[in-house]
Amino acid sequence: MKHGRRISLAVKINLLIIAAILVVAAGLVGIGYRAYGKRIDDIFVTETMRYSTALADYLNPTVLEHFQKEVMSEEYQEVRNRAEAAGDAAIAEKWMAERPGGDPSRDQSLLDDYNELVYILDYYCETYGVDEAYFQMDKDEVTWNIISAYKGFLWCGTTEKQDEVFESYEDNTEIPPTIYYNGTGWYCTACVPVADETGDRIIGLVGVDLDVNKVMEARRWFLMNIILLVIAMALGIIAVAMMLMRRIVVRPLKQLAQGACGFAQDGKGYTKEDVIRLGIRSNDEIEDLYHEIRSMQDRIVEYTDNLTRVTAEKERVSTELRTAADIQTSMLPHVFPPFPDRKEFELYASMNPAKEVGGDFYDYFLIDDDHLALVIADVSDKGIPAALFMMSSKILLNYRAHNGGTPAEIFADVNLKLCQDNREGTFVTVWMGILDLGTGKMVCSSAGHEYPEIKGEDGRYCAFKDKHGLPLGVMETARYRNYELELSPGDAIFVYTDGVPEANNSEKKFYTLLRLEAVLNTVAGQDPMTIIHAVRADLDAFAEDAEQFDDITMLCLTYQGPVSGKGEN
Repeated sequence: MKHGRRISLAVKINLLIIAAILVVAAGLVGIGYRAYGKRIDDIFVTETMRYSTALADYLNPTVLEHFQKEVMSEEYQEVRNRAEAAGDAAIAEKWMAERPGGDPSRDQSLLDDYNELVYILDYYCETYGVDEAYFQMDKDEVTWNIISAYKGFLWCGTTEKQDEVFESYEDNTEIPPTIYYNGTGWYCTACVPVADETGDRIIGLVGVDLDVNKVMEARRWFLMNIILLVIAMALGIIAVAMMLMRRIVVRPLKQLAQGACGFAQDGKGYTKEDVIRLGIRSNDEIEDLYHEIRSMQDRIVEYTDNLTRVTAEKERVSTELRTAADIQTSMLPHVFPPFPDRKEFELYASMNPAKEVGGDFYDYFLIDDDHLALVIADVSDKGIPAALFMMSSKILLNYRAHNGGTPAEIFADVNLKLCQDNREGTFVTVWMGILDLGTGKMVCSSAGHEYPEIKGEDGRYCAFKDKHGLPLGVMETARYRNYELELSPGDAIFVYTDGVPEANNSEKKFYTLLRLEAVLNTVAGQDPMTIIHAVRADLDAFAEDAEQFDDITMLCLTYQGPVSGKGEN
């Protein structure tokens, strides 16, 4: 049965592959761009700091301090304003020529000091390729521009608001190399304090600017090229991965699904020609599933052929039921203890069908060395249809659980499979728990099943009323939720099908959950096998000669805790 909103397995796997590769590609681009940019930035940061430090040591602090006082004086401010208004720098230049210089040992004017300082700054810029060198003073969040290599005579003594990039620094303290955008382009700036002749007082900052616009352009060029390269590589990898995934996983699974569905068509007998023969040689779980389905179909065909040779209808039905019972019994694990070398838990289970075959089943298996899965289920129908549905459900749950995921995720995937071609409307209630053997944490989910009985710290069994989802096979869009149990050493869990509390006696009375809990608490400290046998004995005593109405299935686990050296961090 196909639905308009159904998304095929191939599409899902391909989308996951594409998403994973794109995430990895984006990460590689980001790491590469960051590493490249940091390397370039480090070079400029180192050079800027070196230039500003060397220039601060080279300037004469006495001359610099004297020139600063003069250009910050009210008298010079008036002269500079007149020169700026008249557009004639000669006015300010004349005033400086008439003022004494800062070095008494030399016959120099303030104008000579200016020319000497500008020469030093200009020489430094030309020699080392510095974009701008200057001396300034910060005072009360205002920057006084004292002298610059390139900004001209009338720039001396101007004021401006501190750039917001440097607002967090205190006045006249060292500003480490900083790359920033100032509205006209990208620059790397570093400022070093200059002390007076005695070294006791900071008189201002020597700053150096390096133009990094070309570097930013190179970074953008690098980013574009690496993005194009990674996209090209990602597209190639995606194409190869999709092709391999389709060949290795999607195509074999599609063939298995078609073969399995085609085998059990309504109104069609089972013959050797119907058994799937795909020749899958993948040497993995898909091949194991193929052989399991083929073996199951072979056995079904075998038993069906035997049944057709029986002339008496009663014998034919009896043989059919015995065959189904054998298949069902062989599908359930029945060796106890199941894992003799595992000391973290004790486990026992039993299933007693009301007829020759039933719809109940249980299962337990190690997903890996640290996780044990428990399953108990009840199919809605009885007889052969329920047995077939039970086998299909068990295989799907077991196979899906080995591929990883929580019980809710496993239920969602198996439910989707069971809903397809489910013309009889059969469904199954399921409880599943996945126990971490090292920590005792069990993640559980219920698809409409009975409440589990939990024995905790108080040593008594009590029903845990978990929230149920819909049974599997009812609705494709059904959703399921997980919940967690924390088992401590000595804690136990007892799960069952509705055949236990709903067992009838000759007076048509139910056994009830209360009586079940009473029996459990009388043998709460015993091993799982003793507990299940005790419940079964009490059920038989209650029912007396009354015919068993429903399948009775029970599973009990006692958690012993992690073994020494295993499962502990």
